Amino acid sequence: MLYVILMGLIALFIAIFALQNSTPVEISFLVWHFSMSLALIILGCLLLGFVFASLMTLKIKAGHYMKDRKLKNQLRDLEEEKAQWEKQEKRRTASIPQAPRTGGYAVKSTKTLKDDKAPIIQPFRPKE
Repeated sequence: MLYVILMGLIALFIAIFALQNSTPVEISFLVWHFSMSLALIILGCLLLGFVFASLMTLKIKAGHYMKDRKLKNQLRDLEEEKAQWEKQEKRRTASIPQAPRTGGYAVKSTKTLKDDKAPIIQPFRPKE
């Protein structure tokens, strides 16, 4: 409903503008000479401006669309390459036997993390 009211107001303003500027004006462009209403000339220039701006916006949007499509294709290719690399990495690590990670020593700790309250790094306190 708001759209209809807004369009009605714009049409009313255009009608008032056309009535107030109906004076014929002599136009000369290169070799053409003609007489036309001032309101029609102004509205025609406005329309040409809208068309030109729309074409420029369309050109910019088309460029963004093409760049977006290129980046999506590049992303798809990189995801496929990543999947292939992960597949090769799984095959490679599956064929290598894994040694237990104990730092070279077979240590069995009876402490749990909850029991260990001593900090890993002790502050330095010189002997007196």
